[in-house]
Amino acid sequence: MFKEILFALPLIGALGLSAHAQTEVAPNTTIGGEAFLDVSHINNQQNGSDVNPTGVGFDAKRFYLVAEHQFDDVWSANITTDAQFSSSTTAGSGGVTEVFIKKLYLQAKLDDALVVHAGAYTSPWAPFVEGLYGYRYIEKTQTDRLGFGNTSDWGLNATGKIADSLLTYSASVVNGGGHKNPTRTKDVDFEARVGIVPVTGLTLALGVYSGHLGQVTQANANFASNTASRFDAAIGYKFEGFRIGGEYFTAKNYKSTNAAGILAGPAGVVVATNGVVTNGVTTSPGTVVSDKATGESIWVSYSFSELLSIFARYDNAKLSKEVNPDLKDTYAHIGVAYKPNKKLDLALVYKNEKVENGAIGVSSADANGTYIIGGSNATNSGKFSEIGVYAHYAF
Repeated sequence: MFKEILFALPLIGALGLSAHAQTEVAPNTTIGGEAFLDVSHINNQQNGSDVNPTGVGFDAKRFYLVAEHQFDDVWSANITTDAQFSSSTTAGSGGVTEVFIKKLYLQAKLDDALVVHAGAYTSPWAPFVEGLYGYRYIEKTQTDRLGFGNTSDWGLNATGKIADSLLTYSASVVNGGGHKNPTRTKDVDFEARVGIVPVTGLTLALGVYSGHLGQVTQANANFASNTASRFDAAIGYKFEGFRIGGEYFTAKNYKSTNAAGILAGPAGVVVATNGVVTNGVTTSPGTVVSDKATGESIWVSYSFSELLSIFARYDNAKLSKEVNPDLKDTYAHIGVAYKPNKKLDLALVYKNEKVENGAIGVSSADANGTYIIGGSNATNSGKFSEIGVYAHYAF
């Protein structure tokens, strides 16, 4: 297994070295891109037996193609496409590569303190934490990988920097279903984040979310429903080559309802599959089960030079405090990174995860997207481990 990973290292390096600088293809128009690649061995165990996605594989998890145009000093536009492999098949055609819109927005920069975006734009919280964390190509942030937040969504957004970036903010009103689901909803969701830099190198931030996650439409508006809410806090500190930080979240009614989202359905349906619990809970018609999740993530890294760094991260989450209070997820990774140039990152990484008393869907691992880790019922557990070489390049 390890020989296969070492054999593929030159291949990943060759792909990364093909990257070039962002190109101006027309006056005030630039084209660029970004890719996340890896080759690794995964071992996913459920009730002591190996299950998918166990095995060795090469993944192109993400490929972003970005086009930006500057109309004048105020107005600009961006389109960012995202590509991923899907295992969906039709009549023996095999898997397919899906291309969809990650961002598509018109921007008006009225002042450093007020920049307005209309369309599909970056969400206030998860991408901000990615900037503090610094190793998004290794793993998503905790709220993102566990399904408690979107990285972009359709709606209106305002961002700004105040007092020489001492204070920053981002606030959005959005559909709530994320960039892959631009469904028209009965009401909009709200997400916001504020950050301060009290001293050089130190960032503190708070975030909130409230809404229906794109699930309440005119067709089902008369069903009983919950409101999903999330509170976030983060801290990051950078000093010379040292970086340390953490994220905390508490989320209510994100996962504990029917399979479609946060609505109760007609008589006889299961309204508490929870999205993370394998055994559903049937309740009376027209009622909605409430649930709560909390999690913490800490990370640390140190750069010995511009070329070499080490990093580690540890996450802990309780994902169903009301429906299955014993359900727990513990995730960790450790690695060493090599940066041969400004556009390319390579890393040797080991990951380990354990889910106790149930199962969860995690948006990570192989290129097929979400996978299941944990036991087959609420009393069993599962383990996941991965070792591999990860690469990130931009052009």
